[in-house]
Amino acid sequence: MTGNFIGIDFGTTNTSVVMILKDQYGERIKLLGENGEFPFASLLSIDYNNKVQIGNEVKKNRDSLAEAGQVVSSFKTLLGTNKKLRINNNEFTPVEVVAKYLECLKSFILKTHSVDISEAVFSFPVDFSPEARTELREAAKMAGIKVNNLISESTAAYLATRESTKGLSRVMVIDWGGGTLDISILEIEGSIVKETTVYGEKIGGDDIDKELAERIHSQFNLKIDDKSNCVQFNEMSYEQRDKMISACERAKIEISEDGEDYLLTIRNYGNYGTKTLMISNDMFSDIVKPIIRNKVLNAIDIAMNRAEVSKGSIDAVIIAGGSSNLRPFADAIENVFGIEKIIRPEKFQFISAQGAAMMPLIGGKFKLNDDIGIVLSDESIFPLFRKNIDGVGSKGDTHTFSLVEDSPDAHFIITNGNGRIVYGKVDIPTKGFLKERLIVNSSIDFDQIARISIKSDSVPDEYKNNSVEISKLTYYYDLSDIVN
Repeated sequence: MTGNFIGIDFGTTNTSVVMILKDQYGERIKLLGENGEFPFASLLSIDYNNKVQIGNEVKKNRDSLAEAGQVVSSFKTLLGTNKKLRINNNEFTPVEVVAKYLECLKSFILKTHSVDISEAVFSFPVDFSPEARTELREAAKMAGIKVNNLISESTAAYLATRESTKGLSRVMVIDWGGGTLDISILEIEGSIVKETTVYGEKIGGDDIDKELAERIHSQFNLKIDDKSNCVQFNEMSYEQRDKMISACERAKIEISEDGEDYLLTIRNYGNYGTKTLMISNDMFSDIVKPIIRNKVLNAIDIAMNRAEVSKGSIDAVIIAGGSSNLRPFADAIENVFGIEKIIRPEKFQFISAQGAAMMPLIGGKFKLNDDIGIVLSDESIFPLFRKNIDGVGSKGDTHTFSLVEDSPDAHFIITNGNGRIVYGKVDIPTKGFLKERLIVNSSIDFDQIARISIKSDSVPDEYKNNSVEISKLTYYYDLSDIVN
């Protein structure tokens, strides 16, 4: 397959775009970045005249733009939540805000790189809900971008760095960004890459920024003589909270890079005025280390347990995502796996986008790496989807079940192939007749989510349907078309 292929890693803190150009002479990778080869800050400002700006210009001029309108950050996390954003006295849905961002992104890349993004593959967090995936697709469509496919961020990171792991059979990818932690454990057999497990947690660099902001705000309150003027951080205006969190993000980056104490100054901070506070490296570590210990390392343990592997059996660990640049994180991962196993790619903030851009080259060659089935009364598992056969776009056969005894309801348990993972439970109201039929339909849709609906043929329509959605599926990818 020849042509130009676009991958987009739309992140909570930064967004990366990569184009792969493939012709008869081979492949070339072009980073469609901002100000050279840098990702776009996932920031959007709308002034009182409805002028929209995005990216690092907003980051650089955040205070002045906040005075001229409103700066919005972390809007990716609002997808699928039904929350509304009030910006300059106007109400926007998260889809509308993301669409504005992607539209500006598309316009900037066309103007700067002469590349028109009409379609792309997006990488997504493992924990991205079905609603969030649907709304991301809607937002992209509003921005004039057709979403051709989706792939988990951590697996996409592997695809982009596979050359670094040639000859290895088991690889873990840890992608820690601004909003999420994504982990893939992969088995490699020649040109076949199998996701043994994928796991995600909603914890990222934004959580560190917010906790640091709350702690500094508390320090300001301790130093006020008139305690009646004290307010809690969450009682500050959105603009003031954003100003503080932005200052703490800069402090986090500086401390992580040089390990030195950081003098934070925040101007015009509500009724507090201009304040200055020295953030010590110890204070920063007191915030970051518990998050890494209790959240990140715990998530890694859960992923390994699900994959039934030990840290000693992991051949290499690929590190990706902006938050992976934090020194306490690097120290912790090296301590667990050993420095010799750690792979930190160059341009690591672009690799998930690069892996996403590779998906059209793979084509439709990815299928489920585990069965999905229903637990029967004898504890055997009836398969709905089969490993190595079914995948995205598969529509399961319609299956009919009967009650084994008169009952006012029927209970369905949906599991993986060996029954170790329970994906969901469905309770169906029934008439309780032995001749009653329970009808099961299933599909795996474009968004990589399996949807299973169950209904009784004897219950009124308003009570018929019940369903379960399974989002954390594992796949295997056939890379034979892209392996050199």
